[in-house]
This record gives sequence, structure tokens and C-alpha cells, in this order.
Amino acid sequence: MVESRDIAGWMARCATAALAAFALAQPAAASTAPITAYYYDPALTGYSFPGPQQAVMTIDVKASIGGTCGFATGAAPSGTVNAGQIDVSAWTQDVPFTVECTAPWRIAVSSQNGALKTAAAGATGYATKAPYDVALTLPWDTGFATGTVTASCPVAEIDQAAGSTPCDFEGAASTANGLLVPRSFGLSGSKMTVSAPAYSGTDVLVEGTYNDTLVVTISPAS
Repeated sequence: MVESRDIAGWMARCATAALAAFALAQPAAASTAPITAYYYDPALTGYSFPGPQQAVMTIDVKASIGGTCGFATGAAPSGTVNAGQIDVSAWTQDVPFTVECTAPWRIAVSSQNGALKTAAAGATGYATKAPYDVALTLPWDTGFATGTVTASCPVAEIDQAAGSTPCDFEGAASTANGLLVPRSFGLSGSKMTVSAPAYSGTDVLVEGTYNDTLVVTISPAS
């Protein structure tokens, strides 16, 4: 009787182990074929374990980063340039700014007047506009190489009323318009320089206050 109870217990354990051994794991959604894992019972002897104990699944995880491009907070080109007496001395002044563009980008500048201009009335032999130059200095860093893009144009070529001109940065920046610059994020040294020698035109400048307004725009490049 004792021997019969031992045999019955052993058979029950075998039956339980067999049922567990052939339980199927649920396949992962990303898999294209069934994946089977088996339970290994160390108390079971004389049993050929088919393996494996683990179902290995591979799941592809993808992500993307959208490009961003703009002026750093508090570091857009702004302020007022005082050129002084432009008929007496040469003048130059830098307007610094910081760009944060994670991909290639473009920059453009437009001038409201195409010159320093006074509202005073002119007459024969007198001028109401004084020319000057606008230059850009733009450092870049792609992570693999570094450099600086530079360009300079007479302000008349970026006059908002002038239309298309030879200047590389005239108009408003867009994916296709403006001076092209590689990636540049938070680099110091970007600046716009406005300058001119002392006015030496044929006509005499009319007495008055001269001014112009420059608008700088940047955009991701296509």
C-alpha cells in the first residue's frame, strides 16, 4: 500500500510538470513568429528539458527630433547705434546676438530707408541720405567641424523697397532665402557690424538727424 501511494504521487507530479512544460507564452505584438518558453522543474528527474526558459522578444523603439531655430532668450539683436557726426568722422559699431539653431539656418537683414536718412527737405546740391555698410559674422559648429560665415553688403542693397539685389542676406529669411549657415547653437561671437567712412559724397548733407531701422530675421534652411 505504501508503494502504491508513492507511485501515485510521483505520477501526479509528472502530470503537473508536463502540463507546465507545454504552457505557451503570449507572443509579443512586434513578433512575426510564435515564441515558446518552458518551465524548468528542478525536482523532476529523468525528464529531457526542451528549453528555453525565457521568451526573448525584440521591440523597435523609434524617436525623432524636430529642428528648432531662433534667437537665444535675451540675446536677439537690438538697441540703438549712435554714429555721431557722419560727415566728420568714420564710424563703426557691432550689434551682438546669439543664435540657437539645431540644423542649418538662414539669416537676412532689411533696411527701412536703404541709408541713413533725414526728414529735412533737400534741394539741388544737397543730400538727405548717407550710405553705410552692413556686415555679418556668424560662427558655427556642427559637432564635427567649426567655422565662421561672413558677408558684407552696402545698405542700399538691403533696402526693403529695392527688390532682388546681389546681397546674400537681403530681404526676410525663409527656408530658401538668406545667408546660409551650418548648425549654430548658443555660440558667442555672432554679430552685425554697421559702419561707414566719413561722408564724402558730391552733394552736401542737409543739417538734421539721420536714421535707419534694420530688421534681422532667421529661419531654418530647407
